[in-house]
Amino acid sequence: MQDDTVKSLISVKEIIFASIICLCMTVMDLTAFPAVLFIDISVSDITPVILTIMINQWIVIVISFIAIRFLCPQLFKQIGFADFKSGLRSFGVIILILIVGSALAFSLGLIGYYNYTPSVEKIIVEGFIYYIGVGLIEELYIRALLLNIIERLAYKTKYSTLIAIIISSVLFGLGHIFGMIGQSALTIVCRIIWTISLGIIFGVIYKKSNNLWLAVITHILVDFCSVAFCFVSPATFTIPTVISIAVLYLAIALFLLWKHYLHKTKKEFSVE
Repeated sequence: MQDDTVKSLISVKEIIFASIICLCMTVMDLTAFPAVLFIDISVSDITPVILTIMINQWIVIVISFIAIRFLCPQLFKQIGFADFKSGLRSFGVIILILIVGSALAFSLGLIGYYNYTPSVEKIIVEGFIYYIGVGLIEELYIRALLLNIIERLAYKTKYSTLIAIIISSVLFGLGHIFGMIGQSALTIVCRIIWTISLGIIFGVIYKKSNNLWLAVITHILVDFCSVAFCFVSPATFTIPTVISIAVLYLAIALFLLWKHYLHKTKKEFSVE
């Protein structure tokens, strides 16, 4: 198969390099290393650790992007930076539903909890700028690296891409558990469901559009929808919010999986 031929071009050496880069990025992202060792900035009412994490994100992004470019040239070619417009045409409606639904769920779900008037700086930094780095770094090591690594390892199987999307999405969801400690069991379950579902959504968009930037931009726009939390102190995940978000994301994820990987046309059945 042509797809198998393309995947097989990624050598074992590149897979090893990519795995090391992916692991390093994950650890550095979760620990905010190395910025946490020497950066401590306080500006207005912005949560200080946010600034440290932001700076660390961009350190990791720049270093990792360069490492991928030179150590994994074949993998870098498969990351995909072309066909943005065609990808947007294919997934534009889904992306719009995802963003509008997220914005409504977050903002309406917090009604009755708005108790804080943030500074403009806090809204801009914590509500928007911070999430640009989040979307870029997570798509880089989860989709561009981890998903492609798994797909390459499973390339001889019929459903290598589907397997890679599912496994990388589950790991993406479980990786967010550290930020859920102390929350209710229902909240944790719903948040795990929605992060796994988001991973599937971003994964399908990326692999079917062959454009990482479309997945990155979608990720960033979805994260922007949580700007409402800037007006709540402490940040609170209400039951209506977590349930509605989990249901919305899961429904979209299942639809995309069915449409692009699980659905068989009558012609396909007749051939078999």
